[in-house]
Amino acid sequence: MRELTRITAIGSCRISTPFKAASLSHPVVNNTGRIYGYTHTSAEALQQIRFLQGEFVPSAETLPLLMPNADVDALLDTTHPTSDIYFIELSSTKDLRIADTQVQLNYVTRHFADFFADKLRARDFWRMADGTQEDAKDKFLNEQESFQNLSVSDQTLLRGLTRTLSTSESLTRDMTEIRDRLPNVVFVSHCNALTKNHEPIASRAAYIAMVEEVARDLNLPLFNPTASMQAFGQHAAMSDGETSLSHYSEDFGCFLFDGLFETYIAPSHTRTLTPSAALSQALQQFQSRSPVASISPHIGGVAFITGSLGAGGAERQMTRLAVEMKSGGDPDEIGVTGPVEVFVSTLSSERGRDFFLPKLQEADIPVSVISELPAGASALPEDQTRFLPPQTLEAVRRLTPHLSAMRPEVAYIWQDGAVLGTALAALAANIPHIVISLRGMPPDLRPEMMKDEYFDMYSALSKIPGVTFSANTHAGADAYARWLDLPDDAIRVVHNAADMITTVGTDLERKRWEKFTKSTADADFTFGAVFRFDQNKRPHMWLEFAAAAMVAHPCSRFVLVGDGTLLATAQTYAEELGIAHRCLFVGKSRNVGYWLSKMDALGLTSRLEGLPNVLIEAQLSGIPVISTPAGGAAEAFIPNQTGFLLGSTEQPQLAQFLRHFMTLATDATQRKTMGKAAAAFASETFAMDSILPKTLQLLSGAPAPEARHEMAVRA
Repeated sequence: MRELTRITAIGSCRISTPFKAASLSHPVVNNTGRIYGYTHTSAEALQQIRFLQGEFVPSAETLPLLMPNADVDALLDTTHPTSDIYFIELSSTKDLRIADTQVQLNYVTRHFADFFADKLRARDFWRMADGTQEDAKDKFLNEQESFQNLSVSDQTLLRGLTRTLSTSESLTRDMTEIRDRLPNVVFVSHCNALTKNHEPIASRAAYIAMVEEVARDLNLPLFNPTASMQAFGQHAAMSDGETSLSHYSEDFGCFLFDGLFETYIAPSHTRTLTPSAALSQALQQFQSRSPVASISPHIGGVAFITGSLGAGGAERQMTRLAVEMKSGGDPDEIGVTGPVEVFVSTLSSERGRDFFLPKLQEADIPVSVISELPAGASALPEDQTRFLPPQTLEAVRRLTPHLSAMRPEVAYIWQDGAVLGTALAALAANIPHIVISLRGMPPDLRPEMMKDEYFDMYSALSKIPGVTFSANTHAGADAYARWLDLPDDAIRVVHNAADMITTVGTDLERKRWEKFTKSTADADFTFGAVFRFDQNKRPHMWLEFAAAAMVAHPCSRFVLVGDGTLLATAQTYAEELGIAHRCLFVGKSRNVGYWLSKMDALGLTSRLEGLPNVLIEAQLSGIPVISTPAGGAAEAFIPNQTGFLLGSTEQPQLAQFLRHFMTLATDATQRKTMGKAAAAFASETFAMDSILPKTLQLLSGAPAPEARHEMAVRA
């Protein structure tokens, strides 16, 4: 139990502003790191919650009408730790929507200020924007000069804009889903202030009454601030008492929060479970389970579970293994005789979370989004699920029934976030063997990825029969064991498998390379990188090293493959360093092998890694590598034989990098020798023919080999 209660307010400034200063006077933490802005309707509030839970990503076109002042990329790169209690304000009945996205009225009128400046035109537009008069609305818009002056994208937005009013049915639907998504929620209505004529605003009073009725029917807690306003005095409570009666004074905001704290937060502070404690308690009940062990050496079905199918190393590895297991394999060896299915949290194409989906579809492997599975009756009692993290609760309600019907012998869960969401669901479905695939370093070494639930969750899972922890590097296994205080041999190690590299590229890629080689015709050495442009990969450091290498060896050129939030700034930085003309920024590519075939060596400057696939793939292409010793990088190649290992991860030394760079750039014989050794080492050590049997042995529950891999000693 934490001493401080984590709270989140979703609504307008009326509720958000008092919460901002609450931690100065109350034992609370205001949890708003992923809130993108104010909301007013139930549909807007639900959309904000879906954004917090990673299920909604707005299109770039709608951002000016939804979150014009927010850095959406920064928000998307953060996570929202589940709060102990949520306050959801419902203050407006006007739902504005473009396709499936709720947008804000004030941002709409601001963005289209010229169009809405004419009150008659605005009135006529809103009259036709109810979603049932699209032809009339289009005709009306085409007749407006101010509409014709808009950009094509803005015209599309305005054409697609609809405005409807909340109904009792839509409010019931939204409030029910909000309740189901959040562990502990209190709804807050608007304040029924009186006008100069001492009468309430009719439309506001009607909406408040509807909210109260729905909350009462659903047995949901609702706080109406009207009585507090009357006790405080309306004139002192409202900061705009002569105008719209919509904003609270600072003093009344503090008074309001005091009431919310005493009524809802203080009692829950002593009687509710944190999501971490709730999950830990739910898991502990399975520590006495007796899973039924199969007498067959074969595996009766595997359910792969992960966050997404984005273009990451873990996703690539999981996809490869799923495809190989589906293909059958050698009938004389351990194989998968049951169904192979994949379950993910999201397949959002806008964020590239479906990158590997075609590979699975080609192999005829079913892929399901957990939130889209039909919900069934909870497999656990309500008192065990009430305070669970929302993603865990959703998986119990949706994934557990599906797994119970599918009856796989193994649930193979990849990465911390997916474990948090689905391990309990797999246990509730009585899956005999649950394999937790830990990738990279533990969350205590990645503070930006840490969640309160992780430590207690993994500690509980480590004591449950039929649950096995695995890692793709000895370094990662050792780090997780240290963090969780587990025995040295508690975590099985199976390295990544690598496919043979194809050098085929598209016509566009070939043309880009030909153009680049013509502009760098004097180059005799091509140094490359394949990574996501983010803080962990440190692309700016990579470019600084490249700039120094250009001075030492002017006949160098550089190829960088990948995209990410820092791609644009990296390109600008290359210009500032004076090497942009020697750099080819490829962007995301499905043909990495083509670009590897154009490199003479590859460099990696990561701060944190698991087992870097790119180091394996570079060696398979016959390319020596230079890398920091991040994570399991030292296990991916043989230092001084197939590549060079820098001495420090946090502070790689430029002088050391340049010494290795110059060796590869100027000694073609040694470079060729190292390249041949790299190809032989990688194809033998990381071939699917070697890794798949080890993975199947892991999934079958067979004992681990006694001896550690020789790479651990060499590294």
